[in-house]
Formats: sequence, C-alpha cells, structure tokens
Amino acid sequence: MMTEAAMEETEAGDGLVFHEGSRLTDLKIGQNLSIDYPRLEPLHHLKIELMFHFYKIRNTWTVGHWATLGVGFLAVILSGWDFGINELSGGGDFYTIGINPSDENSGIRHVSNAAIALTLVSIGLWAILLVRLWAIFPLMRSQAISLYLALFAAELCQFVAHGEDANFPFGWEMDAIVITFVGFIFIAFIFFILLRAVTETRDVHVEERHYHPDPRQREIAKRDHSLIAWSVALFAYCVLVVIHAWSGAHYVALRQPGAVEWWWVLKAVYMFSGLLLVWLMLQILWYPQLMLGNAEIRIESDRSRQVGGDRESSEMPNQQPARAGKCPDCGEITGVKMLVDGEIEAACAIDGCNGSDTPGEKCPICGIRISSRVICASCNTSAPVGNHFSDDEAW
Repeated sequence: MMTEAAMEETEAGDGLVFHEGSRLTDLKIGQNLSIDYPRLEPLHHLKIELMFHFYKIRNTWTVGHWATLGVGFLAVILSGWDFGINELSGGGDFYTIGINPSDENSGIRHVSNAAIALTLVSIGLWAILLVRLWAIFPLMRSQAISLYLALFAAELCQFVAHGEDANFPFGWEMDAIVITFVGFIFIAFIFFILLRAVTETRDVHVEERHYHPDPRQREIAKRDHSLIAWSVALFAYCVLVVIHAWSGAHYVALRQPGAVEWWWVLKAVYMFSGLLLVWLMLQILWYPQLMLGNAEIRIESDRSRQVGGDRESSEMPNQQPARAGKCPDCGEITGVKMLVDGEIEAACAIDGCNGSDTPGEKCPICGIRISSRVICASCNTSAPVGNHFSDDEAW
C-alpha cells in the first residue's frame, strides 16, 4: 500500500490535481512547462481555471442544470437531423423556391407536414432552453439574450450569404462576403459588451464584498474571481457560432448532397459545434452567476452603472443608505453602513467623535484613521467591516 505522502507526490508529479479547495487560489496543480518556459504561464493559469470550473460544475450543478443542458442538446439534434423525413438528407425539392404561402408554386407550400412539425418542435425546444436559462441564471438574463442574438445573427448572415453564393465562401461573391463581415462585426460587438460588463461587475463585486486594508489580500480576492477561463469560453462561443452557422447553411445549400463525397462532414461539424455551443452557453452564464451569487448587483458596465446611478439619484434624491451593518456574532446593528453605490462607511472609533468615512481613510472630524475592523458595542466582537454585511455569494 502507498502512503498518503507517496500518493500525493505521484499525483503532483503527473501534473494532476493534488489539492482541491473551494477557492481558485486553493487549487494547486503541477506547473511543468510553465516553470521552464515563463511565456507559457498564461496557459498554466488557464489550465488551473478550467480545472476549477470542472470541480465547481461537478459540485454545484443540480438536476436542473443537466436537464437544461439536455434540452439544448435535443434542440440541436432536432434542428440538424431529419430522422428519415428526407428533407435534408435528400436535398429537398430544389426546383421549388420562395416563402410566399399564398403562391401554390412557392417552396414553402411543398414542405412536408412532418418537416414542419419537426421544425416547430425544434424552435419550441430553443424557446424552452432560453426560459430555463432565465430561471437558473437570473443575474444573466440579458446576457442569455445576447448569446441568442449572436447565434441568430450568425445564422441569418450565413443564410443570406449562401442565398447569394451557394458555394460560399469559395465562390468569392462580394455581396455574400460583405454580409458575412457585417455579421462578424455584430458578434464582436456582443463579445466586447459581455466581456466588459462581466469584468467590470466582477471588479465592483470584489471591491465591495472583499474589501481588505492589505492590498495583498485584495489581490488574492481578485485572483479568486479571475475570468481567464470564462473569457476564453466566451471567445470560443463567438467563433463557434460562425462555424456552426456556416456548416448548417452550407449543409442545406448543397442541393444534391449525394453528389458531394464530404457532405456528411458538414453534418458532423454542424452537430458537434451545436452541442459544444449549448455547453459553452451554460458555462458562460453559470460562472458569473456562481461568482456573484445572491449579491445585490447587476451585470453591467461601469458606464451603464453610473448612468443608472445618476438616474436613480435624480428620481430619489433623499434615498437612504442601502444597508446597515450587523454584528456577525450577535446580529446587533453596528456603526458601519453600505451606501447605495456600494461604498462602505464606518464610524470613527474615538470616543466623543461623530465622524465617519471609508475604512482606511482619515476621519473628517478628528483626523484619526478609520479602522477596518469594527467592535460591536453589544458583545465586544471585533470583525472586519466586510463581515458586518450578510454574505450570500458563492465564495
């Protein structure tokens, strides 16, 4: 039998996880190449965060998460497989075109009832997926819509581009290229907006919920909330929506699939990229939701938060501080409060002084520095100011 020390040494030597914690900075894995080649250090951090995502998913995902994933997978399968209806695998009736239902020669009038039913079921599953995402990720509802818009924009651009050039992009039709380029710009815009909103909300969250007078502790808190793996997942999603949309449109645009030997490859790419898209969609929405938990904060950029704050302040000029601090031991109200903008103020600890300011700053009345720890007048418990507010977040 191997001792625990020997097993730990073996696992560390193999580069496997040998310590799993509830925080990102508690996770330790073998570095290997990143020590000898410092330029590969970002890959090491990415590896750590991906492992952290894996363990968090394994420990926090419930039946509802996996059921939602299953609904998305089924939506992708039903949208790209005709199950013997022969609408896709047979190439359809490529002599009838048009979407005017009043024209008896229109192509939409010649689609079989089974194909229409399958299409409606697939659309319904995509709608159910969106509702499920709203239900389990309430902080990320607008971001879920943005991900859907990116997917819709990519597919719409590819449909129009293949209408101009059935062999796109190999036909080099300028109109099709321009349409696709516009789609790229829109998807890049969504990527930038999502990345900025989540990153800046993370920064506000760390400043509010993890304040500490020691800058090293603040750096650790920020590292615990790192978004490297999340950003890579978001970028991969934006790339995959283009691949998924192109393979699907190209898959349909080939009107005689039997004449193309590699036609089945397009179908495989469409299916695989679609399944991966659904997984990435859940991962992108899940991680910020887990990171922020039930914190009273919205996912938005700093500029949007400032505009919203200005609007709220003009509508409610006499608004009181959002929350009063409570002793983490006995629950009594203490001399610390959190304002509506997330700023924390603590009362001066000097007897007879009624001043208050941000912990670490000098009291505006007596000039003594405001302590980052507050002593409860009821039970004499001394605790950091951040502990005087209920912490509903995940970590």
